[in-house]
Amino acid sequence: MPIRPQIQGKGTISLSFAANLRYVRPIRHFVSALCALAKYSEDETESIALVTTEILNNSIEHGARGPDDEIGMTMTVTSERFRCEVTDPGKGGDAFAKAALGKAHRMPDLEEPRGRGLFLIKSYMDEMTVTWDPKAGTRLVVSKAIVP
Repeated sequence: MPIRPQIQGKGTISLSFAANLRYVRPIRHFVSALCALAKYSEDETESIALVTTEILNNSIEHGARGPDDEIGMTMTVTSERFRCEVTDPGKGGDAFAKAALGKAHRMPDLEEPRGRGLFLIKSYMDEMTVTWDPKAGTRLVVSKAIVP
């Protein structure tokens, strides 16, 4: 399944793609290009690209059951705000997911090889919400106001 883009309105684009890590890097470059077109600063662009990478990696690694599952991503990139919604088929809401989300507000143990993704997402974004639905899967939404 290739990446399927769909333009939804001014500044909004949706992508859907197979749950395969090979798509993360090109999507990161695409997000960086959108941020540059919206005239975001280099720091804003880099932090948004990092956050996008973390979200997609988590969705593929923890939310997908296999490579045929679909990951959905909708971004709104305007001069005032970046907003990103990622959906995956993962049921989430289990003890592991809730514990990881609960730790997202504090500095992770830097000696551990993993566990920094949600902390980074929460640190760089103004808002982060995660919802789980047994039928619809996991939905993560982040947004960041852009400083002119």
